[in-house]
Amino acid sequence: MADIVFAFDPAIDRPLAVPEAAHAAVVAAVGKAAADAFAEAVAVAKRAEASALVICGRWLDPRRASPAQAAAIRAAVIELAAIGCRTVHLADDAPACHEMARMLGEPHGLFFATPHAPLEIDIHGIAVEFVAAPEAAHVPPAAADESMRTTAWRRIIVGWDSTAPMAAASGDTAWPGEHDAAAAFVAAAAASPAWTQPGGFWIWASRRRPALPVGIHHLPPLQPRSALERAEGSCSTLTLLDRQAVGDTVEFATQADWRGSWRDVPTQRVGWRTVTVESAAGADEELATALWSAIEQVAPGEQAPLELVRCIVQCGTSVSRRVRVAEIAAETLARLRELFDPKAFRIWPVELVADPAESLAPLGHARSGGKPGTTTSFTSALADIVEAIEHAPGAARARADSPARADSPARADSPARADSPARADSLPTAAARQAGWVALELIEST
Repeated sequence: MADIVFAFDPAIDRPLAVPEAAHAAVVAAVGKAAADAFAEAVAVAKRAEASALVICGRWLDPRRASPAQAAAIRAAVIELAAIGCRTVHLADDAPACHEMARMLGEPHGLFFATPHAPLEIDIHGIAVEFVAAPEAAHVPPAAADESMRTTAWRRIIVGWDSTAPMAAASGDTAWPGEHDAAAAFVAAAAASPAWTQPGGFWIWASRRRPALPVGIHHLPPLQPRSALERAEGSCSTLTLLDRQAVGDTVEFATQADWRGSWRDVPTQRVGWRTVTVESAAGADEELATALWSAIEQVAPGEQAPLELVRCIVQCGTSVSRRVRVAEIAAETLARLRELFDPKAFRIWPVELVADPAESLAPLGHARSGGKPGTTTSFTSALADIVEAIEHAPGAARARADSPARADSPARADSPARADSPARADSLPTAAARQAGWVALELIEST
């Protein structure tokens, strides 16, 4: 049982990207994942007999939503209202509320809250105020008479992150503005008098799981959109009251540890996973067998209804093996995909690559013993540049003039290389390593 269910960023009108050459069942599951995740949140609210389903972030954009999507949302709002559950949309401003209400036909049970107009509703005798704070400036001050309230009262402040993962982002790079938004919300919460008032409850919704202080709860999205997101898709529940059956009726009492009742309930319909194996000699059959064994080791219950798997092959410092993995990747993926079962084993491999994050350090001059004037010398110089970027961005520029590169004075002074250290300074570690391996693989394959 729960009194309130929270859902972040359903974004029903923004379907997930469908993998290339996917099975028809995979295409269907990915295409409706966002809508199905929201439907699961609605089902959670019904099962929990909740009094409110609170939605923040993107829900349904009137400028791009289809009539069928609007009809499905309207039906869900009406179904919840029929069992006494209100649907509360935390919006950015009043115009967004008017557009949503007009698109849905103003169904019974739909309520709104904005930064300048909080919403207060009664939940079994407790006055609950919902405050929308999409920006740190929207965090409210505490009213002077809050401590004088004679009835049970709760204020729930919800902030959310509007940033999204970029296609070019990697594991060691942040999305634009993601850390700034979370830090600003935390600072505003700590500075607000409402932070220390009894009855206050703080929530930060984000597609990543930022480091939040005690007292601010993280709300993940209903459905992740890519493998870049670290939080699994779920809605969250909060229970304000204890329930006790007395004859044919249910009596409610204020729960002493209501803050500790915060729970995540899985809603995602599509998940991402990375499987890593060590390189082994052989053709696509051997590699497919090794990957399939790694995939099968996932314990039951840890899988999403559909998992998109990225297969990583560790090749050490063997450039020739990396090239070989690229040559047999298509055949290996085809063998893995043949084992997909729409009903029993819903795993779909989307990519197979040699590990782009492996370190090039063992190939550097300090360890490789490379000799000037050979291909090994180029490999070592490239590895040195990548290692310099990893450890100290400023060292990459100094590396350009180091004795290790003095064996090629003509090339070192050429325009093509004169500014390369400056460009390298701006590369994140993952991108630098990947670029280094690509260069070595191109040389090996020519």
